[in-house]
Amino acid sequence: MRNSQNLIKLIYARHFTFLLLVILLITGGNSYSQDSTFQTIKRMIDSVSVDSLTKHIKILENAGGHTSRVTFTAGNDSAAEYIKRTFQSMPHLSSVKIDTFFITSASAPYNAKPLFNIEVTILGKINPNKIFILGAHYDDSGSRMGGSAWQSQWKTMKVPGADDNATGVASLFEIARILSDPANGFNNAYTIKLVAFGAEESGPAYPGSHYGSISYAKKCKLRGDLIDGMVSLDMIGYNDNFNFQSIVSNSNSLFFAQKFYEANTMFGTGITLNSSPVLSATYSDHASFWDEGYKAILLIENAPPWNSNNFYTANPFYHMSSDSFQTVNMILVRKVAQWSLGSISAFASPLTNTDDESRLIANDYILNQNYPNPFNPVTIISYQIPAANNVSLKIYDMLGKEIVSLINEEQTAGIYEVEFNGSGLSSGVYYFRLQSGEFNFVKKMLLLK
Repeated sequence: MRNSQNLIKLIYARHFTFLLLVILLITGGNSYSQDSTFQTIKRMIDSVSVDSLTKHIKILENAGGHTSRVTFTAGNDSAAEYIKRTFQSMPHLSSVKIDTFFITSASAPYNAKPLFNIEVTILGKINPNKIFILGAHYDDSGSRMGGSAWQSQWKTMKVPGADDNATGVASLFEIARILSDPANGFNNAYTIKLVAFGAEESGPAYPGSHYGSISYAKKCKLRGDLIDGMVSLDMIGYNDNFNFQSIVSNSNSLFFAQKFYEANTMFGTGITLNSSPVLSATYSDHASFWDEGYKAILLIENAPPWNSNNFYTANPFYHMSSDSFQTVNMILVRKVAQWSLGSISAFASPLTNTDDESRLIANDYILNQNYPNPFNPVTIISYQIPAANNVSLKIYDMLGKEIVSLINEEQTAGIYEVEFNGSGLSSGVYYFRLQSGEFNFVKKMLLLK
């Protein structure tokens, strides 16, 4: 009987934890209107258009009349120009920028030819320095057409790349269009950047791969950009029978990856996902951000796409001339675009109405509830201070014993986040206390292992 009661308690605790995590993903850990937030994001998700996605994929697979986007070809140049024009046609984006890079190790004359990443920004309304990135590469490859043909014919080879990776870029277009449209009422607290990367694939004219994202991630690190998470959308549209996707993550990014699992359930996007343990692989642009110490994940139709599982048959069109629109499952592409849109919206906009924003902007101290809560073992504590002052943030156990001092320093006015890792502690209730000037506030949190 006691074992049965313990089992019931365990099941209840796990379900309670999941429900709290779902709520916290939407609200960012704050006690704001969950319904307003959820409905805003859900409306945006529902507005993702198959027709719009289809139009962009078809244009990209025949960019400028060239059925190829292989790096250093005219089709690749045309694709970059089309991406730039498409983003520039969206009037409410904060900016559209061209980020130039070179593959200096390429054979001449290609080592001196400029290549491009196209970056668009939707500036955060509360803390614009905190950044989330959605990326997709726009070049393609014919590397599986046979080594000899690929080496000798790459300049003229037919490589439409409808799935790899016109599907990812088309999703960026839809997400940018929807997030930047004022009619949708999306008020993101943090900055969102959408980046179309060049030269992700390897090619006969140069060694290696991922040159666009490597250049971009290094520049982010050099500037000190505060990137809280990066998502690579890479070939997301091949599957005849199932709506399946894989998440690829490293250990540093598991918290970020977990939120995408939860968002799939919360927003009802209906995608079957790979289960734990999450694969760690480096064959897309997310790896460039790992190299710079950032959290990043890859969303892909299967990890890897040349293997099969119970929900996926190895893609026979991958890096082939047959990778055309006719092989793409547009229902799946729409679902992945919806899933990505919902996930990044929840991350970047824990507040989605002006009343909530004005509360954060107000000249006041704020200590938010940690998120996730309950947590295991890592949680985030965020707070706001209205003026420069000494700030103390400490963790205590139930008996009032200080566990750790997270912050004890002079800080300028602003919004701050601090990560707390309770891996060395036992399950139970703990308290976090913020002191600054006359402000002194305590909240409790629950560690569940």
